[in-house]
Amino acid sequence: MADFATVEDLRGRLLGRDLTADEEAKAPQYLADASAIMRGRFPSLDTNTPETAVGVCCAMVLRVFQNPDGKRIESIDDYSYTIDSARSAGELYLSDAEAAQLRPAPRTAFSITPGAPAVCDGP
Repeated sequence: MADFATVEDLRGRLLGRDLTADEEAKAPQYLADASAIMRGRFPSLDTNTPETAVGVCCAMVLRVFQNPDGKRIESIDDYSYTIDSARSAGELYLSDAEAAQLRPAPRTAFSITPGAPAVCDGP
C-alpha cells in the first residue's frame, strides 16, 4: 500500500525552511508510519481516501520535525521545560482534529443539520 503523502508533499508544507539532511533521510519512514496510524484508525481510507489525507499525513510528520525535543512548556528564569505527553507516547500521533478531517461524512437516508437551508423537491 502506498503512503498517503510523499516527501515532496512534505516539502511543500514546510514553511520558512527546507528539510534538513536528517529529516530528509527520516521522512519516508515517518510518512509510512503516519500512513499506518491513519489506516489503523480508519481502515476504509484505502478504498475511500478523503482529499485531506495528504495534509493530515504531512501534519503528523511535521509536528515531529518542528518540535524534535517534544517541548510543550519552556521557562527562562530558573530554567525548566516540560516534555509533551505525545512525545513520551511515541511522537507520531493522529490528533482528534486530524481524525475528524478523515472521518467520512455521514451517509444516511435522513439527516438533520441545524442551520442548513431548507431543501424542497416538490411544488
